[in-house]
Amino acid sequence: MRTLATVLAPLQSGAAYLLLIPWDLRNRPEHPGELIETTPVRTWAVVVFTLVLLALGLWLGRSGVPPWQAMPLAAGVPSALLLVSYLTHRTPDANPWPPAWVCFTVLMAGGVLLAALAGRFSAR
Repeated sequence: MRTLATVLAPLQSGAAYLLLIPWDLRNRPEHPGELIETTPVRTWAVVVFTLVLLALGLWLGRSGVPPWQAMPLAAGVPSALLLVSYLTHRTPDANPWPPAWVCFTVLMAGGVLLAALAGRFSAR
């Protein structure tokens, strides 16, 4: 079960990221010519993605994977995809993406760590 979890978790988290989070994360006008910009990221998609990461962390913890190993297994692929997305879509103005990437990576890894800890303690 532990081997299956370590193989499937990165695949599932990467698939969830690709299905739920848009590739180009830059803000854009809702309609041509508007000055007010909006994000292409939808709240429901972020909530579902968060639930997927938490479920994977819980599953990894219950499978006996140490919590510090669960973090890169569940959050590593989405973090790498997010970084590639940021690097391939340069903004014409100031570039806030490097600090944003660090922040989102810490949030993903922290959530997975807490879920893996909860899964580990609930399995006992």
